[in-house]
Amino acid sequence: MKLATLPAACPSGPVSGACSPQSGADPGHRSGVPVPDRPDDEAQKRAIANAVWTDLLWLMPPDRTVTVTVRDGAVAVELGPPGPVAETPAH
Repeated sequence: MKLATLPAACPSGPVSGACSPQSGADPGHRSGVPVPDRPDDEAQKRAIANAVWTDLLWLMPPDRTVTVTVRDGAVAVELGPPGPVAETPAH
């Protein structure tokens, strides 16, 4: 189930820095040609995982899989099915 698709956070038009589609873009990215991991990919993966852990994890439901996909500045979030509902014993 798709929850949300958010527009790019960067303004349209020519920009510089992290918002620029050219910053860090792989030449094979748009052509569909797989590009092998670069040596700095592991560091970038760790930095992203750390940012998710410190800034976003508290927003995610603990009993569901959350998939976040980012492509060309657009963010899509999907929530997996909820886990089984715990039964509350009647007193």
